[in-house]
Amino acid sequence: MKKIFSFIVGLACCGSAAAQQPYTLDQLKQLAVANNFNLRSARNAIQQSKEQQSEAYTKYFPAISATGVGITMNKYLLEADLSLPDELASQLPPSVSAAWPTNIAFMKNGVFGSVSAIQPVFMGGQIINGNKLAKAGVEASEIQLEASEDQVELVTEQYYWQVVSLKEKLLTLSSIHQMLVELEKDVSNAVRVGAVNRNDLLQVQLRKGEVESSTLEVEHALSTLTQLLAQHVGIANETIDVALPADLIDMGKSGEPAIPANLRQDHQSALNATPQYRLLEKNVEVHRLQHRLKVGSNMPKVGVGADYGWNNFVNDRGSGTGTLFAFVQIPISDWWGGSHAIKKQKLALDDAREELTDKSQKLVIRMNSAWAALETSHKKLLIAHSAIEQAEENLRLNKDYYRVGSTKMSDLLLAQQQYQAARDRYTDAYADFQTKQLEYRQATGQ
Repeated sequence: MKKIFSFIVGLACCGSAAAQQPYTLDQLKQLAVANNFNLRSARNAIQQSKEQQSEAYTKYFPAISATGVGITMNKYLLEADLSLPDELASQLPPSVSAAWPTNIAFMKNGVFGSVSAIQPVFMGGQIINGNKLAKAGVEASEIQLEASEDQVELVTEQYYWQVVSLKEKLLTLSSIHQMLVELEKDVSNAVRVGAVNRNDLLQVQLRKGEVESSTLEVEHALSTLTQLLAQHVGIANETIDVALPADLIDMGKSGEPAIPANLRQDHQSALNATPQYRLLEKNVEVHRLQHRLKVGSNMPKVGVGADYGWNNFVNDRGSGTGTLFAFVQIPISDWWGGSHAIKKQKLALDDAREELTDKSQKLVIRMNSAWAALETSHKKLLIAHSAIEQAEENLRLNKDYYRVGSTKMSDLLLAQQQYQAARDRYTDAYADFQTKQLEYRQATGQ
């Protein structure tokens, strides 16, 4: 039983370890693309647009309809007494009088059925433009999916770097706490032999308590953030962890981080590559087609058709009739109101064109702003990178000075705080620099 229990515990531990395997940023983005609700909704919108396009295509074909009617009445619809008066019957030959019908009656019970087909010949361009509009709707949905994917990718990256930042801060707090634990032992020994004042020990213990409190706050924030990240990528029921990037772990010791050489784009040329600009262009196209549809709805319509009907109202054998026809429909009374509707749609088209111009300029401004923010973020990262080396050296010197008694405990603890702050600033600056690169790539359609 002990062996079985140990085996079960081992399996549980392996399962837990597998469930908590750290995810890389690329893995999280793949999960988000596959599982995020907004992207599933965007893909569903594309499918809806395709179904609408298929529906519009059916308008090219004849409209076929069938009708069937069965009736029964409590009496004949048409009934008449045709009996000859006696004086008239006496004057007619007997053979004629015998053959003369006494009464007629029909349409009490019967069935009627018909099938008709109408083929549109000219509908004012409504069918052609309707299909073009449906196609534009599919294309707009696909572009909207690209924009949604960019947004999901950006949120995933933001969550990831926030988690990374908190994890790195926990590592820094753990390192500081370990320093304080060792320092507390040294100072306690020094207090026992009377080498230092007990006030130094109290300062260390107070500082250690602050670090422990900060650790608890960061752990709670990290727990909440990992839950948000898990829900965002579609694995809300899983305990999630992220892998720290190697170049962050070494705190930039492998070299100063730089902006990728091929990242900078010509902003005016990059405009056409952005999904936001292509959506604006598609919006103009949609309004143009809607204007054409409105014009077409006020134009004459021409069609041809065929109809076949059958009924047995007159006799039990029934009879059928086939008909070929053509029609021309001219909406004369609609031209008055239709002219205003056309003008209204033309104004909406003008608005769409002006919106394209206005928002195109704003998209270029957004690119300029994103690049400026990236350069600022990079400069902050370089400053934070150099500050770490200075803080490490300052902490080392204060440790040595305290051991030989040439500095105060408050100076040593201040050096530790500065070291912690320097590492935190570098972590935040590094995370912000990575996010700003993605924001610029998305702003320029890369």
